[in-house]
Amino acid sequence: MYEFGEEKIPLCLNCYVTIQQLNERNIQMLREEQNHVMDRISSMFGVNIGARYPAKIPVLVSGGTINNNHIAINNSQIGVLNTGNIQNLNQTIDSLYSASETQLAENVKKFSEAILNEQKLTKVQQNEVLESLDVITKELFQKPENRRNTVAKTLMNGISSLMGFAANSATVWQVLYPLLQKFFKL
Repeated sequence: MYEFGEEKIPLCLNCYVTIQQLNERNIQMLREEQNHVMDRISSMFGVNIGARYPAKIPVLVSGGTINNNHIAINNSQIGVLNTGNIQNLNQTIDSLYSASETQLAENVKKFSEAILNEQKLTKVQQNEVLESLDVITKELFQKPENRRNTVAKTLMNGISSLMGFAANSATVWQVLYPLLQKFFKL
């Protein structure tokens, strides 16, 4: 058991770790916001007002399986992935769960993991699919009139064409595609 806060609330290890992760995320968000404000002030007045907080780069552990919140990454995939796309997709999955889009969130997770485990796609193709999925899912959070429907359609068609080479991932894509399609005027 761990004690948390001034009230010394007893917490199990999992709960304590979750709270610590939330605190770290909040601190990072505040640092990013401060960097943004400093950049805005610098651009408005042409004066550099001080040092920025360094960008926090996640540390990947070599070996075993890493679960980056939602998407599990095997040790054979670590060196070739664009982890920024994985992080963005994890944030999108969190946001989808928060927006009560559970089915869509679960299918984005399943598809991402299927792509990571797909043997018939090259690492470049895997990154291309994940990056495309990242861009598509970011558009979901735009107002319907502001969504870039043509971009989403082009990226979704690109993913569909790559799925012709990837039988294992294609079945998951066939479920995810209509879920995404309903958000765009396609």
